[in-house]
Amino acid sequence: MSGFSLPVDDDEVTILGIISAIERSAALEFAEYLGHQFDALDQNEWFEDVRHYRKSLGQPFTYKHPADLRFIINEAVQEDSQIWHLIPNMNNAWSTAAHTLQGRLNSYHHGQLKPDLHSLLQMANLFVAITSSAGLAVADWGRALTTRVKDILSGAYEKCSPPSILAPAAPAEVTQKYDKTREELLKRPPLGSRWLGNKPGRKITLDRRTRDLYEDGISVADELGDIREGTVTTWLRYFPLGGEVWIAQDGAAMGYVKGVARMVGWFGPEPEGKSDSVRGFVVPKDFEFTGGDVKDLESGQFLSSSSEEPVGDLIEVLSQRLCPGDRFSITDYGDIFKPSTEGELKRVTRAHKGIWFEGQLPG
Repeated sequence: MSGFSLPVDDDEVTILGIISAIERSAALEFAEYLGHQFDALDQNEWFEDVRHYRKSLGQPFTYKHPADLRFIINEAVQEDSQIWHLIPNMNNAWSTAAHTLQGRLNSYHHGQLKPDLHSLLQMANLFVAITSSAGLAVADWGRALTTRVKDILSGAYEKCSPPSILAPAAPAEVTQKYDKTREELLKRPPLGSRWLGNKPGRKITLDRRTRDLYEDGISVADELGDIREGTVTTWLRYFPLGGEVWIAQDGAAMGYVKGVARMVGWFGPEPEGKSDSVRGFVVPKDFEFTGGDVKDLESGQFLSSSSEEPVGDLIEVLSQRLCPGDRFSITDYGDIFKPSTEGELKRVTRAHKGIWFEGQLPG
């Protein structure tokens, strides 16, 4: 295990560094392993052969080197894969893990994988699942990561000083990219999340019974125009008892929920409401649109029987933009999107905690 680094706490930069390092190690080991397999078959130009084959079919091929884990995974799960038969014990479980890891790596490279211990634990398990069959050494690292992270989360691990194993520093470009992403996301948190920054200066009182809004005893609900009802509904969804709501200059609304300041909505249109960009960190789960419902692929639950509010309108929107069998992801902002290896992610639609699986979105 020398050279394999393990975390000692939940430091975000350390987690980013480990994810970057284990991805690179897995890619290099896989490329070397496949290189030996193809050498035995006297196919020294196997990567170029794959490139030419994919392009002959009119398929995109943007990979520059075989030591790119996204290339290896993408190629291995193809029905006409040229490398599938070279990896031992390939089966449906391997394909499922590979598809999931591919989605998590895409989220990571888009700066949308939340750098916490739970994400690292899932990534470690996925790396073990796809590298064990080929006997790659990185699988041992993944297993050690799984044990260490579980110990940290349970409180069983006691941090040494100095630590016996040092975590790698994240590459500068990764750290800079994350810092930029974090700065953008921290402008306003997802609805239901802890409020960031100072308490705003403008105070509005929400009357839960009349669904009216007052400032210094005077109703100000008419300032919202035709979004009044939707605004009150949103506030009450994240601020169930009503009461004092504090409004920032950009319209972000804060309320105290059980003594904790939380983002409960907006007073006025949401600034990013009409954008199709994807915001926030990806919820570490995968979903499938069945044509008439949404299935959580991990639990097997269906949205229609798991949400607090009716989901008919959401299903209708999804049916217009997705095909039955399509897999998709959702962020903690409620932005639904289809994973992609090409270009920027585009939002399909949005959901909120009332029409989503209980406990998966903030609030």
